[in-house]
Amino acid sequence: MTAPRLLARLCLGVLAVATGACRSESREPAPTEPTRTEPAHSEAPPPARPSSAPIHGVGGVEGERAAYDESRQPAKFIAALGLSPGQRVADVGTGLGYFVPRLSDAVGATGQVVATDVDDEALQQLRERMLGRKNVTVRKVGPDDPGLEAGTYDLILLSEVDHFFQDRAAYLNRLRPALTPQGRIAVTHLRAMRAPLVEASRAAGYTIVSEYDELPAHYLLFLRPSVSR
Repeated sequence: MTAPRLLARLCLGVLAVATGACRSESREPAPTEPTRTEPAHSEAPPPARPSSAPIHGVGGVEGERAAYDESRQPAKFIAALGLSPGQRVADVGTGLGYFVPRLSDAVGATGQVVATDVDDEALQQLRERMLGRKNVTVRKVGPDDPGLEAGTYDLILLSEVDHFFQDRAAYLNRLRPALTPQGRIAVTHLRAMRAPLVEASRAAGYTIVSEYDELPAHYLLFLRPSVSR
């Protein structure tokens, strides 16, 4: 075999080996998914909220949040209501009953506080807190039914609740029969919520007899029926 032919065959052999090596690399198997070392996530629903978890939209409990107490000023607020021992008070939409202990103290052993709400869980917590207070009654009511006895209440308190009413004026009308002849409705809420309540009170035939303006963020209005209905 001549030298040129020998050289050509050697070059073809080297080219074949090199080409084979490239194809072998291009057919490497796809990488497998790495083995999980952490446990798989369960699809089970989240656990139920413990009874101690906060309930939103029902106020609070005095002494639990300093910022909330600073905003609500409970001692100053109760003093502004002007309650006397022996009076009967309804706290409508009480939630967790932020003001109920102070209302109970203000009307004394001869008075009565009826705290109403639609939320079963909030009412159960309030009942547990009010054990031993014989002048406090905790009552479940319907969304549109105040559930109050006629001609009985010297003061009906609506604290941060009127925005929940489907019709403010209609609900105020339903409260009217529960008032004594000199009974009042006290309404308190953030100041931004004052205008719709004032409009509703006028539509329902109430007069604003006084207003307390010494709270940091809340208004406090006192209403009396201006006409008989």
